[in-house]
Amino acid sequence: MSFRVSPRLRQMVPLLGLSSLLVVVGGCAQDDSGSSGTGGTTGTAGTKGAAGTTGSSGQAGSGSATAGTTGSTGAAGTTGSTGTAGTTGTTGTAGTTGSTGAAGTTGTTGTAGTTGSTGVAGTTGTTGTAGTSGKAGTSGTAGTNGAAGTSGKAGTTGTAGTTGVAGTSGAAGTSGAAGTSGAAGTTGAGGSSSTACGAGDANLPAEPTIPPACTTLTGSFAASSSLPSESSLDTSRIQTALNGCGSGKAVKLTTSGSDNAFITGPIKIPAGVTLWVDTGTTLYGTRDPNVYGSASALISVTGANSGIVGAGTIDGQGGEVQIGGSQSWWDINGGGGSSPALIQVSGATNFTLYQITLHNSPMFHVKLSANGFVVWGIEIKTPSKATNAAGTALNYTTAHNTDGVDPGESASNGFIVCNKITTGDDHIAIKGSGSGGVTKLTIAHNHFGAGHGMSIGSEFVDGVSGISVYDLSIDGMGMGTSGGSSNGIRIKSDSSRGGLVNNVTYSDVCVRNLSNPIFLTPKYSTATGSDIPQYTNIKIQNFHAIAGGSNTPKVTLDGYDSSHLNSVTLDNVVVDGISSSNVEASYTNVTLGPGAVNFTPSGTGVTVTNSVSGTSTPNACTNKWVTF
Repeated sequence: MSFRVSPRLRQMVPLLGLSSLLVVVGGCAQDDSGSSGTGGTTGTAGTKGAAGTTGSSGQAGSGSATAGTTGSTGAAGTTGSTGTAGTTGTTGTAGTTGSTGAAGTTGTTGTAGTTGSTGVAGTTGTTGTAGTSGKAGTSGTAGTNGAAGTSGKAGTTGTAGTTGVAGTSGAAGTSGAAGTSGAAGTTGAGGSSSTACGAGDANLPAEPTIPPACTTLTGSFAASSSLPSESSLDTSRIQTALNGCGSGKAVKLTTSGSDNAFITGPIKIPAGVTLWVDTGTTLYGTRDPNVYGSASALISVTGANSGIVGAGTIDGQGGEVQIGGSQSWWDINGGGGSSPALIQVSGATNFTLYQITLHNSPMFHVKLSANGFVVWGIEIKTPSKATNAAGTALNYTTAHNTDGVDPGESASNGFIVCNKITTGDDHIAIKGSGSGGVTKLTIAHNHFGAGHGMSIGSEFVDGVSGISVYDLSIDGMGMGTSGGSSNGIRIKSDSSRGGLVNNVTYSDVCVRNLSNPIFLTPKYSTATGSDIPQYTNIKIQNFHAIAGGSNTPKVTLDGYDSSHLNSVTLDNVVVDGISSSNVEASYTNVTLGPGAVNFTPSGTGVTVTNSVSGTSTPNACTNKWVTF
């Protein structure tokens, strides 16, 4: 965004007594920096002040002369005004010093008159010459911050006339003319503004906002590297505040001095109410399984128009040893057990999850069943640290079953936008296991790190359809993941819990150092049943898998059998380093093009229609990689 300064405003600058006008326009950004403003032009130098004129000589007097008056001092030239500041103006040079006026000469002494009846008059003393006026100092050159011109030096004082009859006073020297003001430098152009994530995307709703607070609660302790004490929980006061909050408002959790944290057991957010975790504030979940009791989540949401927002953090402490036990929640998950979710949204409408950071969920971070929802600008980072309080190493492979966002059951009409997710299981897993399945989801402008992929499954007996995924990156560089823990686009199920996945588009997708850039399988496990998985009208376009790291890429496009053929279109799909031996396919109708594809699937029940036309350029993946 830029602003133009009107000519009329520029004309008013000198009238307002200003030497310059400076306009600065700031931009906003998510990741990209605004461009540098151009430098303003240099203001022109002020003209030299004219030298003061020389005082005139005093007239000769008779008899005893009074001293001739000294010539007046030439007035200093005025200083050139400074040019306006450009964005990087240079410093103006210093003006030169006016030269010293010459000293006036001393008048001679008149001779004495002779004595007699008529004395001869004494000769008149000569008048002292007037001091010369100092030269006016030159004006400093105007920089972008133009330096002021130097003041003209005062003329030297004329010496006194010789003694004689009083001479008249020398006329005063005139003042040096004032130097003109330096012209104002032009204003540097403002830097260009960056676009916020999601702005200008006509497929998206307006970015959410945080509602006003109905009440504000302050932290009960200071977060530190040690485990939070659980001698006194904040559950009751948070729940009381939520229950008493009016619809359309929020309970705000914030800091007070060094007290920046809360610790809670399970809480429920009522319809119409929002939980707001403020910047610098952490809400911890209890490590005590007895406090959870039968609760399936730390935070439960039902009803309409509720939300969880704010730039603070919710930490489920999933990697820490439980109170009264010897294992963490993640250890229990890895042994085949189950643990509470961090956030569970059930049977809701118009739910909002905005800006919040989520760490270390006991199990799934967000289980989401809602008709109408927005997940915008959140960050999930699990594990959030290298070791737990007991010194046990934590990594992505030990954070079992910690899915990021799981739209499941009957989730529909939702948006998952501008998020960063790195975790120990699926980044996103769409699970159509409720009445009507999952339909009409837009998943856009997201960045993923470690994790098991942008997944559909493994359960979708009621179907998944109408899914649009675009502007996505999945980065496996430096994550230490491989094999089944290193996936890009993934649709997975088996005949015990499968169904129809139809009309799904993936566009503008970049992945790096993944074992399975594209992975479609109907035999995710050995479990069997009558719910046969089938994937139709799946389109992958402008997809680029970039080589790097130690993982060798493999592409899998498998269907179930000849009665349940998959249909997949690959358009401008490039997998760096792919070999024919690492392309597996079966029971799938594949269409290639119109953009080029650098591999050709083959296998039992596979038909390939080559519709590639002309040439295409692989996705450059510009600005796709971020830091987690």
